[in-house]
Amino acid sequence: MIKYNTGTLVVNTDLQIVDATGGFTQYVPEDKTGTFLGNVKPEDQHIIHEMVEDLADQEKTEICFRLCNKNGRYNWVSAVCERVPSEKSNNIRIYFQDISIIGNEENAEEIDFGTGLLSKKAITDYAREKCMDRNNRIDLCILDVDNFKQINDTKGHSFGDKILREVSEIIRSILGNDGKAGRIGGDELMLVIDRAEDKTKLRSYLKPIREGIENLYRDANGYPLVTASIGSANFPLFVDDYESLFNLADMMLYRAKSRGKNRYVMYNPDIHGQIVDGVLKEESKVVQDTTPQDKMKMMLGALEGFFGAFEKAVYDILMDILAAYEIDEGYIFLNNLSKSYYGYRRTENTVLSDQNTVSRIVENVADISYVKETSFDKLFNSNGVLVIDLPEMQLKNTEETKRIFTEKGIRHAFFYKMKGFDQNGYLVLYNTRDLSRKFPQQDITDFTYLGKMMEIALKTR
Repeated sequence: MIKYNTGTLVVNTDLQIVDATGGFTQYVPEDKTGTFLGNVKPEDQHIIHEMVEDLADQEKTEICFRLCNKNGRYNWVSAVCERVPSEKSNNIRIYFQDISIIGNEENAEEIDFGTGLLSKKAITDYAREKCMDRNNRIDLCILDVDNFKQINDTKGHSFGDKILREVSEIIRSILGNDGKAGRIGGDELMLVIDRAEDKTKLRSYLKPIREGIENLYRDANGYPLVTASIGSANFPLFVDDYESLFNLADMMLYRAKSRGKNRYVMYNPDIHGQIVDGVLKEESKVVQDTTPQDKMKMMLGALEGFFGAFEKAVYDILMDILAAYEIDEGYIFLNNLSKSYYGYRRTENTVLSDQNTVSRIVENVADISYVKETSFDKLFNSNGVLVIDLPEMQLKNTEETKRIFTEKGIRHAFFYKMKGFDQNGYLVLYNTRDLSRKFPQQDITDFTYLGKMMEIALKTR
């Protein structure tokens, strides 16, 4: 078994020991209890020097290196290193853990020493074992660091390795004893979460992981330098074997990547399609046409979903808006204005009988980069709301926006500008059909309230 909490020591920036617990002095050879770097394997000493440099401008970092034990053997250890708050010194406190198994080289393969997580074989074997018993409930998640090759190319491989260590530390700290994580590829990690009873609980792990990674580093304008995308699927709720579970989570990762990155996608059969004979059949969600009275039910359901006893996904409520208000297209944009965060459109109504029609709501991707046009942005009111009912007149002083509206046949549009994100987010609703009518004032009021609720929900989830 892996030994945890092996020891703690404090060093200065010259790597001289200032203080050490008994755990350190009992771990290293007796004649080297007064030296730190002398116990580190020579090939790994550059890692220690880089750690000191990193802590010059950050509070904490994590490293893996080989440390000599009493038997004269170098074992892999994982260490959390942090600056000691003091006006008189720049000392560094190091908490280290032995993550190898003395005398058992075979088990040492369980650790990926670049991250301190489990190796590909170890995490895969663990997930396979869990999937052999249908009484187990697990969520398998695949996490991919966005644009990792670009990070390596522009910041260097040393920085890339550091990112992987820090991402791994975030995952470990949030999962705790509720799951395991391992490295399955260069920048690809697998999480097996054991104690997520439902999607709300699963979200309580994935959301802080995503946000923690997003907040690791930011550029001069406050934009994140490092983000991650995550896809997840549940066993045995949706599939009954490891291969199908992994493939389904991998498909959700692809959806997260293709929809703008820096997000997690939890498999939902109502949104992503049913699984037939182990194959995901991506189908559109069918929603029955609604009457005006359903708008009140929809608003109450949105309030309960956002802030009540149960947590309803933002994308579900966006689809409900399209159905209840007979909107042709609806989108939410966050950070990336060239690709919608969520997006849907309604197809033409299909008449099933004299009293029953349905419209199919399908996923769609849109671009609203035109909102950055200065003459267009000035059209928003003080509440961050813009309603376009007469595009020919209202957009006469814009160029790009007017062109887009004409090309796409947008007759009526509602915009709500959400604040507090890296870039302003937007709720955008379009009507494009010939028979579409001007938005009633009550609908505009409803859309404004819904936009504000989405803004709050997206900030807090």
